[in-house]
Amino acid sequence: MQTNAKFKQTAIAWHRWQLAGRRWVAALRDDLSMHFPCKARVADNSNNNQPKEVKPAVFVSYATDEDLRGSHAFCGGEKLLNNLVLLLRRHGYDAWMVSTDGKHSDWLSEHAPFISIEEFRQKLSVSPSARCVTSWLVAEAFLHHCPQFYFWDQELGASARSHFPELCGMMKSRRIVRTAGVNRAVQAWHRTMFGEESLLLRQLVDEKYWQPDESRRAANRVGYFDEGEHGEKFVTEIKRHLFSSGLQLEFLLLAGSEKEIIAQMQTCGAFVALNTGKSLLWGEGGPMTPQEAMACGTVPVCFDINGPWELIQQDYNGIVAGEFTPGAMAEALKAIYSVPGRREEMSRRCIAMTKTAHTMEARWPAVRRFLDLPE
Repeated sequence: MQTNAKFKQTAIAWHRWQLAGRRWVAALRDDLSMHFPCKARVADNSNNNQPKEVKPAVFVSYATDEDLRGSHAFCGGEKLLNNLVLLLRRHGYDAWMVSTDGKHSDWLSEHAPFISIEEFRQKLSVSPSARCVTSWLVAEAFLHHCPQFYFWDQELGASARSHFPELCGMMKSRRIVRTAGVNRAVQAWHRTMFGEESLLLRQLVDEKYWQPDESRRAANRVGYFDEGEHGEKFVTEIKRHLFSSGLQLEFLLLAGSEKEIIAQMQTCGAFVALNTGKSLLWGEGGPMTPQEAMACGTVPVCFDINGPWELIQQDYNGIVAGEFTPGAMAEALKAIYSVPGRREEMSRRCIAMTKTAHTMEARWPAVRRFLDLPE
C-alpha cells in the first residue's frame, strides 16, 4: 500500500513539473510575440450562411465502476449534475443522467431521467450532436464512451491531487473540450495551471423547491448537518459559549431526504456550516448548504474556506467565522442575535440575493456558454 501511494505521489509530481515546463515555454513564446508580432489572422466568415446547429443531446454522469455506479444518496455532486440536467430539460434540451444500470437513489425533490450506460451508448451513436459532461475525472464507466467531454470541476482537492495526472493527460490530448469551476478559486486554478480559458459555473440550487416559508420559521432555531465526528462536539461547545453569555438558541440536526431537509431548513433562523473542508489547502470547494440556507431565508454562518467566502458578504447576508473553532462560530451567532432586528434584516438580504443572482435560471447563460449551446 505504501509503495502504491509513493508511486502515485511521484506520478503527480512528475506531471506537475512537466506542466510547469510547458507553461514556461508558453510564457516565453508570449513574451517573444510582443517583440516579433505575427500577422493577425483574418476571420473566416465563409460559413456564416450555414443553418443553425440543432439542439444537442446532453449526457451527464460520474459513473465510475460497480462501486460508484453514478447515483448515491446524499451525494452533493450528484445533486449539482442532476440539477444541470433539469435546467437543460426546462430549456427544451434532451438531457439525461447516466448510471451504470440506469437506476438512481431516491432522495432528491425531483430526479432527472436516468439511463444506463448501454442506453447512453445507443443514444450517443444516433445523436447528430451531443455533449458529455462529468465532474469526476476517473468516471471511467462513462468517459470510456466519450471521445471528448466537458469538465465541471466541483472538487479541487481531487483535481489538484489524486486526479492530477489524469487531468494533465486529458488536457494535453484535448479530450476535455472546456473546463468550468464551481467557484472563482477553482476557475482561477485551471486558468493558471493550463494557461487556457476556464469558465465559472456556480452551484445549482433549484428555486422551484428551495424557498422561504416565514409562517414556519422559529427565529431562535439554528440548523446544522452531521459533518463528521467533530460536529456534535462543536455544537456542544457553541451552546456552552452562548449559554455563558446569556443567549439560548435551539439547535436542530438536519437530516433525511432533500424534501425533508427543505422543510427543516425553513424553520431555522440561522444555519451553521460545520464543514471545515476536505483539504487544508483548498477547503471545501462549495458552498451548497449555505446557498440552500440563503434560499430559505436562513442566515448562514461558515468557516473561512474556499466557496463560502465568495457567497457571503461579511455581516450583510451571513458571517464567515475567522477561526476554525466553536468559539468563533458562537461569536458569529451572538453578532446575529444580539442586535434587535439584525437577523431579520440579514434574512431578507439572503432572499433578495438568491432571487436576483443565485437561482438556477440565473445560471442559464453560464450553462449555455460552458456547453457551447446554440441560440
